[in-house]
Amino acid sequence: MEVGESKAREGGTATGVESVGVEVFKLPVRPAPRPDSEKPPTDTVQVINHDKDGVRGALPPTTPHPEPHTRSGEQKKKTISLEPTHDIYTHYAIPLLTLSSQHRILPFADWANRLDAFATVEKIAEASFSEVYRLRARAALPSRHANESVLKVVALRTPPNAPLPSEHYHDYHLTRQLKTKADMKKQLAKERAKRQQDDEWKSHVDDVHGEVRLLQNLNHIPGFTQFREVTVLQGRPSESFVRAWREWNKPRPKEKKSQFPDPGRKTSYEDTQLWAVIEMQDAGTDCGNVIEAGGIRSIWEVWDVFWGVCLSVAKAEEACRFEHRDLHMDNICVRVKGKEGSESVTEVGVRNPLKRKLGFTELETTVIDYTLSRADIIVGVGAGGGTLGSAASSPASSCADSSRLSDSDDAMTRQVEVAYLDLNKDPSLFEGDAQEEYQYEIYRYMWGIVFHNDPLRQDPAVDEGDDEVTGKRESQSQTRTQRQDYGPETPRKHGPVPQTPQRGNHTRRPPVKELWKHFHPKTNLIWTHFILHSLLRHLSSHGNEPSTLTPSSIMRGIQGVHLDPRSPEVYAAVSEKIYKKAVTLHRILVKVAGLLEPSALGRRSKLGSVRDLVVVALEMGWLGVRDVEGR
Repeated sequence: MEVGESKAREGGTATGVESVGVEVFKLPVRPAPRPDSEKPPTDTVQVINHDKDGVRGALPPTTPHPEPHTRSGEQKKKTISLEPTHDIYTHYAIPLLTLSSQHRILPFADWANRLDAFATVEKIAEASFSEVYRLRARAALPSRHANESVLKVVALRTPPNAPLPSEHYHDYHLTRQLKTKADMKKQLAKERAKRQQDDEWKSHVDDVHGEVRLLQNLNHIPGFTQFREVTVLQGRPSESFVRAWREWNKPRPKEKKSQFPDPGRKTSYEDTQLWAVIEMQDAGTDCGNVIEAGGIRSIWEVWDVFWGVCLSVAKAEEACRFEHRDLHMDNICVRVKGKEGSESVTEVGVRNPLKRKLGFTELETTVIDYTLSRADIIVGVGAGGGTLGSAASSPASSCADSSRLSDSDDAMTRQVEVAYLDLNKDPSLFEGDAQEEYQYEIYRYMWGIVFHNDPLRQDPAVDEGDDEVTGKRESQSQTRTQRQDYGPETPRKHGPVPQTPQRGNHTRRPPVKELWKHFHPKTNLIWTHFILHSLLRHLSSHGNEPSTLTPSSIMRGIQGVHLDPRSPEVYAAVSEKIYKKAVTLHRILVKVAGLLEPSALGRRSKLGSVRDLVVVALEMGWLGVRDVEGR
């Protein structure tokens, strides 16, 4: 799968796309809300009061609906005036609306219709709780990158106080068919159960809010997603998105069909369904997809991808104490520098390899999908009087400054908030079958690091030096009812599963208070272990380990080496040097892989973060200072 999140494997702005990306598709922006003194009278909204449950529903003022009649034929009508901010859906989505330039919920159909006039929509990926679509401008814009954008479409859970379908006047015809109070109770119970089941794969507003704040605050760090906008929509998906979904799903084999319901079916979503649409610059194609297509199969590409990711993560660790916590191959995107995100990355040239330590190819890496991630965010009033960490503040200042905070900083003016997810709330994340996919073992290694500072420690016992355990363990069923959106993505198989320590039922100890809120940079190291393991395995599966190749085969695709074919001695000498360098790079990566083995990352490991790994690379001469500074 390709992505911007496509970055995700998987993969507006305001007025709908009212700017799908500010600098992307220029669309007319709706006027800003008028001051209260200038606002016109609000529309009349129908409200229905209900018996015991006391549920009260109200839709945003759109088209009027016929009022139900009593049996005597008289209209029973009760109306009140509501400001948009009093609407239950608007109130529910306030955390996201404060981060959006629109500050209001937009109808999905209206937003999509405006978008369709400027761009085509193509589905490219799925993540566990989101779908990724690529936008292509119908006409080329002056800036090359302005023609690309990726939308991460996230279905939001239903507001707790939202009326059920049969409670809403839209479905008054249904309520008339229910002849007794018992029938109504059964219908309500049925609808409530269906909604609860449907919401299990949807996202909490607060979780999406945290991810968007992370996106904003990582924007300035090279190698991270370029965030553009978040828009909140309501309604069923439009025809263009339904078509894109079906075109993506139809040719896929049965085991890779979409995990999401067909958006064109009425039973898939309610009319009041809320969506968060996160717009980002297209970062290219995810590594999982590239590997499946046969790309990243030379030592030069493997080297550039691995160290490119390490440099980005190391800088994020330094800037805002960042942990990704889900950095598998589908959450790393690659693209060829200066080219469209969807252009092929399976055939890339190698620039004069004797004159550099990094950047042998034109591949750029981007780390994507921060659903499970953790980072510091600066909030409060800064020296200039502006609000840090808000939607209007500079992402660079609100994240980068966190690394320079000291205990002497004024707590009243500079406070650090942490964007994170409490992974204790879904034990199933740590219970996947590593026989199916090694990635599942990495989550358990990460758990061991967070609880014991040792990836191989999986027992539930509490060490004397561990943080205080608080509270009683919730039952797994209760936890899953509360939060269902933390599971790993559906695994994709990239060949035989390596031999890894296998465990049976993984019993978890009681959760430690706010443990996942703390900074555990070694979790980034265990994910770099997984990345390098995957890349080296892929290299080996193609028979491309440099020591098994000939100098002439290594020379294929090499650019920038101008040799006179009439001088075979010179050609042979240069070929031998390039061959030796390729072998050396591979040996270095094998050595690094040893440093990153779970058994080597225990309590006595000299490596505590990816930043430490980059320092080792500098000290050993594997990378140059310019390589680190330039990334």
